[in-house]
Amino acid sequence: MKFKLSTLIPLAVLSLGLMACSKEDSNAPRTDAFEIHALADCSDEPLTSYCVDVLEGTTDLYIRTAVTDFEVFWQDAASTPWIEVSACVQTEDPSVWKVTLDCSRRSSGVLYTRRTGTLSVTKPEMNLGTFLQVHQGALERTGSDFSDFKYGSWLPSDASGEMPYAGWSDALLKQGFSSEPEDGVTACYGRYGHLRIGDGLGRKGSLVTPTNALHRYDSLLMVTFKAASWPGDDRSFRVDVVGGGVIRDFAAEGRTGLVLETGDINMNAVTQDGLWSDGNSFIVFIATTASSRIGVNTCLKITSGASEAGTGARLFIDDFHVMKLAEGQDIDYFLKNQGSGRDRILASNNE
Repeated sequence: MKFKLSTLIPLAVLSLGLMACSKEDSNAPRTDAFEIHALADCSDEPLTSYCVDVLEGTTDLYIRTAVTDFEVFWQDAASTPWIEVSACVQTEDPSVWKVTLDCSRRSSGVLYTRRTGTLSVTKPEMNLGTFLQVHQGALERTGSDFSDFKYGSWLPSDASGEMPYAGWSDALLKQGFSSEPEDGVTACYGRYGHLRIGDGLGRKGSLVTPTNALHRYDSLLMVTFKAASWPGDDRSFRVDVVGGGVIRDFAAEGRTGLVLETGDINMNAVTQDGLWSDGNSFIVFIATTASSRIGVNTCLKITSGASEAGTGARLFIDDFHVMKLAEGQDIDYFLKNQGSGRDRILASNNE
């Protein structure tokens, strides 16, 4: 939606005022411009970029300007815009306008991966404009929904055709996901659209995320994935940071490992998406410390069968994504999620 707005100040009077200001002090702040602020009183620094929540909701921003008859509109690359400018109204301060943005929920699947659009405030006839990049989600470093894995069946009960790690194609191996032997066995299998680690005999399996040279610039990472156990198998699994960095929840202790527990995979699913429930979505945060810094070799390793109960250790994994977070810029998903563990932000029963 595009808004074209004007104040009740006559243009001639405004022009005289601007000219007078210019004559009095040539170094005075320009009033024929637009500033976008996060605070209603515009006491903060003008925004250069802005992040909105991954959930559906509204966000208010504030434009400070002495310009009249300006336009406010939204642009992004989506076929259906994911933000709409629903209102732009003048506040009690005649130089400040409140802009309300209606934000849609991040699309299903890759729920935290960043998408970006632009909030534009312009007055073309005066060649004036300011453009604010608005982000939703985080910048992805590494990720896969494993949709290019086409081995066997997606049905959990059908193991025919699933491919052991050693038999993966070169194209799939080049994605960088790897598996380490556990007790002399490399129990990692490519399936149709997802992976499985561990087996029904209690032998553990592991999955290690790819290395990334860009991690040398990162100090905080967010890893999201889905994990579900075979009914009756060990539901607990372990995540370990290797190659630098610690679990953010225990940064003061320097801990690099965490044990989590999941629910069963849906054996009665009629679609692949139906395999997973809210309790199967996990989120883990990795932080840099003075003694253990995130770097090019930083990875997250998932190992099934953490309780070592002697039961089966089959764990199904999907939608694995590693994202960088910029402190002071991106939304702090760690605090919003109450730390690592199950994804509380996007679970439908918490909305």
